[in-house]
Amino acid sequence: MGLTLIPIGIATVILGYILGDNPCILCWQERIAIILLSLCALYMSRYGLRLKYISTYYIICIYGLWLSILHSSVHLGQDIGQGFGGLIFGAHAYTWGVFLFIANLLIMSLLIGFSNEDSLKNTTRVRWGTFHKVSGYSFIIVMFLNVIQAFTQVGPPPYIGQASPQNFSYDLSKTVWTTKHWPTWSHFSFRANNYIEQPEFTTLTANENTKLEHANELLKIENTALPANVTGRVTAISYDEKRSVIAIATNKNWIYLLDKTASNILSQYKVDPKFDKDVNNISGVFFDKNGEIIVTSVYKSYVNLSVDDSYRMKEVGRGNLKTVRASKSYIGSSALSLLDNEYLTLSLPNKVNDFIVLSRFSRKDMMLNAEQIISMKTKEVPIITGMEVTDNAIILLNNSGKQLIVLDKESNKPMNVYDIDDVNNPQGVTIISNKVLITDEDSGNKIVKTYLLPI
Repeated sequence: MGLTLIPIGIATVILGYILGDNPCILCWQERIAIILLSLCALYMSRYGLRLKYISTYYIICIYGLWLSILHSSVHLGQDIGQGFGGLIFGAHAYTWGVFLFIANLLIMSLLIGFSNEDSLKNTTRVRWGTFHKVSGYSFIIVMFLNVIQAFTQVGPPPYIGQASPQNFSYDLSKTVWTTKHWPTWSHFSFRANNYIEQPEFTTLTANENTKLEHANELLKIENTALPANVTGRVTAISYDEKRSVIAIATNKNWIYLLDKTASNILSQYKVDPKFDKDVNNISGVFFDKNGEIIVTSVYKSYVNLSVDDSYRMKEVGRGNLKTVRASKSYIGSSALSLLDNEYLTLSLPNKVNDFIVLSRFSRKDMMLNAEQIISMKTKEVPIITGMEVTDNAIILLNNSGKQLIVLDKESNKPMNVYDIDDVNNPQGVTIISNKVLITDEDSGNKIVKTYLLPI
């Protein structure tokens, strides 16, 4: 009776018929799970704790708990107080579902634990008294009210529930019947619909549709071969003017400090990808103004490395950068904006977010300061794998279009575009004096290509 009258009865009569609340599609599934639990409990009150009823009870509880956790997780990332529907004793209904199903699992476990084996094998029917009969009639009445609400507010099959339902109404002209939330095989995936493949920097290819028009040519100065013992594909590069050293990062999580010529290794350090925050598939590296090195992965996780006078690196911290518009995107580059006292990241387009998001984070607490979608007048969204920030501009390395794009720092709109057609798979970009350095590979050889700075 408790399962019937308290969760289902309150949800149906008080929240629904009196206060006008309608369940969403997940709420209906959770309510159905509770109804099935009530029905299973009625069978056990009539026939005893038989194993088939116990196993059914556990299956329903696990299913309902999964639904409640799924429903709650949708809203966990929201600001304090935000959620779906009103509060019940300080919590939303779907969070109470988590408590309810866990409580039922614990209660059933206790009942089994304090029962002897003979009682579990007993096949004698229990004679129903007044309490049992009231429980049965209560179940029928509450189910009848649920059927009416479901039929009038959701509709008969094949209509299904709504994601954001209208208020309960006795005027059927104000109700909404829809079938758009039926799952389809074309969208079925064991990895979930919003699974996004990680970028593979070693296999990026050129795409003419991502080129900006009216581009100028960059004047090439020289090629410099990186040391042969650099492990992995170089995905990022940065220059420290104070120490006159270059840092490079590879997709194998190696960080190298090189001299200004990029010919000699001064020190090397491998970032542990699985210690604490997951930092793997490194896409960015840059020097902070305090001399530390910031390493970022495609996941928007980062590592702080200190550098001593002997160029030895040591991890001193790590964390995750939280975004809003770019939450469903990986990042392909990062940089320091010295004048703004901010860290910048640039997202990679994918099937969910087919656009580029520039995110700005405070150096003080690594919290998000601002985000903006960067618009490019191209047929397809370009793949940006390198970024450098100057006093007045943001320089982007367009990997897919083989271009260097100069954005105005205030408007974030392209000011100049330069073709770099002699590259294969350009990754990181940095600036030394009046030169632009771009990392690339040619026949397996790791190269830094130097061009005259156009701005």
